[in-house]
Amino acid sequence: MRYDKKIIFVTETGGGYDPELGEHIEPTIVKTKKMANITDLGTERSKVLFGDVKQGAKVVRLLRPYLKNWDFVLIGNDKYKIVTGRQLRLKNTFILQEVSQ
Repeated sequence: MRYDKKIIFVTETGGGYDPELGEHIEPTIVKTKKMANITDLGTERSKVLFGDVKQGAKVVRLLRPYLKNWDFVLIGNDKYKIVTGRQLRLKNTFILQEVSQ
């Protein structure tokens, strides 16, 4: 298995409306780059998870576990959220669903 695709874990903290200032405060964004093995989710597995075939679902495998909290993942310019994940002793596996930006 080749871990040759770059993914970016994104964490957003803070932000929102500040009533004292009367304006929107931008969140702090932290990006962490990792190399991963990325494959499309198969048709049968997609039916089991979603009840039908969803476009844009990916299986992401990391060689070393990524244990920090994150809000979403960027693969290229596309934004993905987690559907399910499994943490093994030496690896992480996530099933991600593409979300509109």
